[in-house]
Amino acid sequence: MMHTLGSLGRSAAGHAACSAFIAGAAMLAASAAVAAAASAPFTVRSSLAATSVLPHRIHWLAIPSLPASKVREVDFAIDGKLKWIEHHRPYSYGYDGNYLVTTWLRPGPHLFTVTAFSKDGTRASTSSTARVPSAPPAPPSELAGTWSRMVTKAEAGTSGRAGRWTITIDAVGWRILDPTGHGAFVDVAYLAHGLVEARGGIATGYDNSREGNVWCEEPFQPVRYRWTTTAESLTLVLAGPKRCGGESAVWSGSWSRV
Repeated sequence: MMHTLGSLGRSAAGHAACSAFIAGAAMLAASAAVAAAASAPFTVRSSLAATSVLPHRIHWLAIPSLPASKVREVDFAIDGKLKWIEHHRPYSYGYDGNYLVTTWLRPGPHLFTVTAFSKDGTRASTSSTARVPSAPPAPPSELAGTWSRMVTKAEAGTSGRAGRWTITIDAVGWRILDPTGHGAFVDVAYLAHGLVEARGGIATGYDNSREGNVWCEEPFQPVRYRWTTTAESLTLVLAGPKRCGGESAVWSGSWSRV
């Protein structure tokens, strides 16, 4: 077949255009693949998924399938209400290493949901149901109620305020308030008559200035106290290692019934 110079030129130009089109299409396909991978669905798991009956306290963790660098935040909800937010691994309810303390939840089934949000705007969520078997036991009758004492500046140190503090003791835990109304909500265990162990903080909601353990956070270390009472007074004495900053300086001493 005979080709003129013009037809050869057009053929070369056609091949070049075709090659450019194919290269461009490949680049678009690669870009689309990268974009799809970036926005691909991910999953999140809840450590409560296999739990049907809740104990007094339990670790509640969310485990997204994304690397931490791509996770914006993880939300924890109970019965459809937001209760905690985490931005860093490990994604744990109530601060790292702490527990979901169940004493404040009514007996019966509850819905526990974790939702992870990625930095590109996608989200993943999972829910499970677990049951609180019964109401928490009441504290020793001698302890129940509200107590107060004056805490000196030296006792308060850098972890508290001087002035009148109160402790309210009930089946849920020990609620401690400083003179300004801020404080802590602490999970305790009654190990024997006259011996109590203060543990991590109780969280019924996110960023509550009256909850958690303001002295002892990440990790939460138990602190034990001996307690004695009269009709109108409560005396707490540190019984073991001094932990959690200035907690024992505020707690130890004589408290008066309110």
